[in-house]
Amino acid sequence: MLVLVAVSILVLMSLVGLAVDSGLAYGVKAKLASAVDAAAIAGARALAEGVDDDARIVAARKAAKDYYAANFPVVFLGAARVPLTDQMIDAVHDATGYWTITVTGSAVMPVTFMKLLGFSEFPISAMGQAIRRDLDIVLVLDTSGSLASPSTTFPALKAAAVNFVNKFNAGSNGDRVGVVSFASGAVVNVPIVKDGTRGFNKTQVINAINALNVSGSTASAEGLRLALNDINGVPPINRSSLRMIVFFSDGAPNDVPATFSNGGTPVTGDLYSETSSPGGNRATRVFRNDRRDTQLGDYSSIATLPDVGFEVTGAGNISLASYNNRRTLTGSPYTNTRCNVNKAARNMTENVANTARSQVVKIHSIALGAAVNTLEITFCSYAASEVGSSLLKRLSNTGDSDAYNPTQPAGLYVWAENAADLDSAFTSIASEILRLSR
Repeated sequence: MLVLVAVSILVLMSLVGLAVDSGLAYGVKAKLASAVDAAAIAGARALAEGVDDDARIVAARKAAKDYYAANFPVVFLGAARVPLTDQMIDAVHDATGYWTITVTGSAVMPVTFMKLLGFSEFPISAMGQAIRRDLDIVLVLDTSGSLASPSTTFPALKAAAVNFVNKFNAGSNGDRVGVVSFASGAVVNVPIVKDGTRGFNKTQVINAINALNVSGSTASAEGLRLALNDINGVPPINRSSLRMIVFFSDGAPNDVPATFSNGGTPVTGDLYSETSSPGGNRATRVFRNDRRDTQLGDYSSIATLPDVGFEVTGAGNISLASYNNRRTLTGSPYTNTRCNVNKAARNMTENVANTARSQVVKIHSIALGAAVNTLEITFCSYAASEVGSSLLKRLSNTGDSDAYNPTQPAGLYVWAENAADLDSAFTSIASEILRLSR
């Protein structure tokens, strides 16, 4: 009996020791797994800091080490952290445009009861992995005159846009980033690289943003059209695995880019649907569509919008009619009324966005100020139920949009109440774009 009791006590103590030490090991393992996950994500985010892949890998490894050390103490539940070395952080950039950051961490936990079974310590390891995809992106910025007031608004927009750009991989083999600005007309300020290589010149992009100024109306359709043309300029075989447009505006579209008859003498430009037109109920002022605010003159002879056969189109053969029958223009051909011009401007913008989404180009949108949530015009009956934010949600195809299309990519819509919220709005979009998978 004494022998049996002694053996039973030994077995029971071993089982208790196994339970206690295993419980501690489980706690250490969970903490270690959290630390390597944080390290992998931090490493993937840090890829934006390098000018080429070698520098990006150095930045990724440094960030991974810092986050690993911050999330797993030197000693945790008695377990000693094994220092993270470069060999434990694998950073691979493959030809399809995917970065994979793999972090393997380990710790050594001394045992107590399990010494009875001949163990002195218990090694614990965990692996974390994050994947980041290369990106083709065009930033489309509204620079219309309404952004001049208050005076702090436009500087805040430029600062937020610069901060946004800084989150992406510049230099050789990085992301492709371009900039388009629009007001009365639109300009490609910085085109994305189209020669088959990856990357962008961060200094050039930031300088272009900082050089922008405000004036003019809101040629949203032309801004979006130029952005889509630019991103589609990359040969299909060389395109990044993610293609996106980030669109910012503080109001709804009110310019139609097209060629107008003008009493037999054609004029090409952006016809502006202003709230108080020199032509009364007609739109008369035309601006260059390849500039941001260069008026061509007042054209009181424009009687109808463009008429090409049975289909009325604007610049780039974009239809003036609503693709989803949301707004109906009057006349045959369409008459040049301020209401028709305003509806056509919105139709064209939505038509470009619909084309982009059908080509798997995701659109994120950012709106500023109270105007996007209020009725902006009073000379169109349809405007009684439509505000700017509704249109921006349609551009992004958000889940709460009144025209959500589940077959197309869904983007994010973010509203900034005032200029102080712009940086947070752009950061929210960047976080969505750079959302890393584990």
